[in-house]
Amino acid sequence: LKSSYLDLFGLAFGIAKSKMATMSLALYTFCVLLHPLRAAAEEQSLLAAAFIADDECSVAGGGVDCSPEELRMMQLRGTKATVGNLPMSGSWTDYLARAVTSSGLIQEGSSASKYQECHMKEDSKCPLSGMGDKPTMVYPGGRTRCFNGDPYAFAVVPGDKDKLLFYFEGGGACWEAKGNVVLQCTDSIATGIATTGLGSGIQDRSNRDNVFRSYTVVEAIYCAGDAFMGTQNQTWNGKTSYQHGYYNALETFHWAKENLVGELSSLVVSGFSAGSLGTMAWSTTLLQEFSYKKAAVLLDSYAGIFPKHTQGPILQEWGACKTGLWSSDVQAECDAGAMHIQEPFKEAMAKFPNVAFGSIQSKVDSSQIWFYKGMAMSNFVGGSDGASLSDEKFYAKALKVYEEYNTYPNYVEFFVDGNQHCFTQDHTFFTATTAGKRGGEGQLLHKWVREFINHKVASACDGVMEGPDASSGSTYCDSKLRAKVLIVTD
Repeated sequence: LKSSYLDLFGLAFGIAKSKMATMSLALYTFCVLLHPLRAAAEEQSLLAAAFIADDECSVAGGGVDCSPEELRMMQLRGTKATVGNLPMSGSWTDYLARAVTSSGLIQEGSSASKYQECHMKEDSKCPLSGMGDKPTMVYPGGRTRCFNGDPYAFAVVPGDKDKLLFYFEGGGACWEAKGNVVLQCTDSIATGIATTGLGSGIQDRSNRDNVFRSYTVVEAIYCAGDAFMGTQNQTWNGKTSYQHGYYNALETFHWAKENLVGELSSLVVSGFSAGSLGTMAWSTTLLQEFSYKKAAVLLDSYAGIFPKHTQGPILQEWGACKTGLWSSDVQAECDAGAMHIQEPFKEAMAKFPNVAFGSIQSKVDSSQIWFYKGMAMSNFVGGSDGASLSDEKFYAKALKVYEEYNTYPNYVEFFVDGNQHCFTQDHTFFTATTAGKRGGEGQLLHKWVREFINHKVASACDGVMEGPDASSGSTYCDSKLRAKVLIVTD
């Protein structure tokens, strides 16, 4: 690798020596701010050069048309060097991990100490009625497990028993593709508990602007790296890991169903980052199984954009085709290795016209872009639709997804200028507007969410109305999505 690449990697390595470096490199991967490293990469044109801009060296034949040197560059691996006095390995997965460590989003004094524990047994089912008003970690046992083998737990924050927020936590992804094992997910229960967002964002019970401050929150903790769709034991690099996210979410759902009985006045299903993918997967099941007067499904910061021919094989690898979550049409696509997670979400919108569906999305979400590129690198996908994807092209791809959703009258979206990843678990939930995460002129996000769950809202975006074209930049608003009013019907 050229010296400019090594300088960048040296910067990333130095950042990784911060006080947070003692924590798992996979912490909060999908909800980290990768801005410092991302900016440095742009300055030195790393992505344009080292990630290969040659479209001809791409997915064809699994990368076999690429020369050995091109593959080494694409993967950013197989090189050892010294930058200053710092030894450094050239692994591209280390590159992503160091970016995670540099974020600083994991703060001291995490959520972990704020929960009491309850372990489910035959004679004790950890009922909601026995928790008082104390946030509680419930360990259900059975087939549930974290990626590293830890016993699994889900979080319960008691509140009004007629209002339920079923919340899917985020935390990265772990996968294998073409011999490349990528371990960029929350893999332990300790990390999952530390990053629930308790006390912040929509779980801030002290903020009167929080429409969810009195809701009972049931949060599926994320620690299996499979977007709550996994049913598999994986043996990668000679080590067994557990992608049991489906079983984890299933036990969380079973407990919620047994403890929040009768008709709910409000049901909200939501998730941030990888938890948004879980929300897409589980929305039909949850909407079918609960009784409610009013319901809403809200995705926070994951559109589900993947390089071509990568999403279906990874869902198969996780064991998503064995879950029973899908319709016959989606099941057939899953079995064929061609499933897109947007399909069951669109089916849910069509099946439940009385439910509001929506998305919160930064126009150039840095973490979504970085994981798109990580997926591309692990699958040997170069070029402008792969590892060299631009911010502008990412935004255009996201708009294509939302244009499909927008054909359903019960769907709306809220766009935020900038690259912030995730809002609902963060204090920016109360400061963000369509103009940016720190406010400014534009519609306030927390007010929009309040109107959204009450089914009285329209799509929101700040910028000049244009057609979706990558050459238009990344601050415009798509004219095909303009000012759409939510319509729900019985």
